[in-house]
Amino acid sequence: MKKSTALFLVVGLSLSAFGGDTIPMRKGNNTTPVADDSLVKKTSPAPKKAVEMATGPEEGVPGQLPKPFVAGIDTYGSRRINEVVLKDVLGHDLETWVQMGLAGDPNALEVEQKLTKKIKDKFGFATVDWSIVEYFEGDNLPLYITLDVVEPTDVSTRMPFQAAQTGEFKDPAGLIKAWNEYEDIAVELIETGQIEPEADECKAFHCPFGHTHARLKRFEKLFVDGVRKNEAALVEIQAKDKRAEWRASATYLLAYLTDGKKVISLMRDRIKDSDPEVRNNALRVLGDIAEFHTELIIPIQPVLEALRFPRVSDRSKALYVAYLTALSSQDARTQILKSWVPELLTIIESKQIDHKELAHGILRKISGKEYANTDVTSWKNWYAKLPTERTITRK
Repeated sequence: MKKSTALFLVVGLSLSAFGGDTIPMRKGNNTTPVADDSLVKKTSPAPKKAVEMATGPEEGVPGQLPKPFVAGIDTYGSRRINEVVLKDVLGHDLETWVQMGLAGDPNALEVEQKLTKKIKDKFGFATVDWSIVEYFEGDNLPLYITLDVVEPTDVSTRMPFQAAQTGEFKDPAGLIKAWNEYEDIAVELIETGQIEPEADECKAFHCPFGHTHARLKRFEKLFVDGVRKNEAALVEIQAKDKRAEWRASATYLLAYLTDGKKVISLMRDRIKDSDPEVRNNALRVLGDIAEFHTELIIPIQPVLEALRFPRVSDRSKALYVAYLTALSSQDARTQILKSWVPELLTIIESKQIDHKELAHGILRKISGKEYANTDVTSWKNWYAKLPTERTITRK
């Protein structure tokens, strides 16, 4: 099974100090977004000099890693708040937080919590979260910040998550521990330049780092055989264990099963997990299946529902799966056209590059139109003029 070309980027920025949790990557200067992102913890040395907000990249020094810079700040989830309102409410504290985050200052987490509380207290949002998303574009590392909020009246539609799990199970054959070790070694290899942040061939429906390197090779047979023998235990952990990190690891491990239909079913069931990392992992697996296994049918409705979810990581994965499915499935295009264009029209206005481009790609496919991704007015006019039955392009 071929692995996605998406990258796991490791750079000199502590996104954990900056509150970040999603890192969709782009290869070179290619404008086609990719699906993957990572919760990889950044451990490289942080840049010493703080970077002003949205001022563009600094001049690079030969032999040094490029430094990230803030290319845009955005909000999502409420008409009551936008970038202008956000900057007005938070004032200089917002810029201070950004500079601390770029400098890798761990105290940025405390500042972030204060900013979050200030927004929540003022507007009464049900949830307030920051998503820090970094893109790799040649020598540039643009970083986009999105404040995700949920209105109290939208909780039932935007956060239809499963109740918190209460179980606690044993690690079957040490597979959860082995998966964590596999990830730790892979991140170390990437950070030290021993492997490219991209996998080649993979026996699973999704594996983020592959098994080509000598230190990763032994895990392939361990996972393939171990998951086959301990499938029931892993399914139970994925669905019922109260530890979100265990559910997230089990989700990736279950991608080593050989029955694609079963893997799709298991991933679909975790799209509404209460934890964003678990949802992220399930949608990532579905993204690889949609890309490399078009013979398998992914139920599109649960994926489309995630377009409303409250995190950038939710929407980026759901958009990717929806985009790939729309390329090959008329049924998917019909469902999107009938019920989900309003969400796409909202998302296309996002500053998040992958969101904008994926929403644009879906709109082009279902409409047959070629309006630019910045021409929101034309897209809205097109949709407004559609007949009630929402006819669909055959392209």
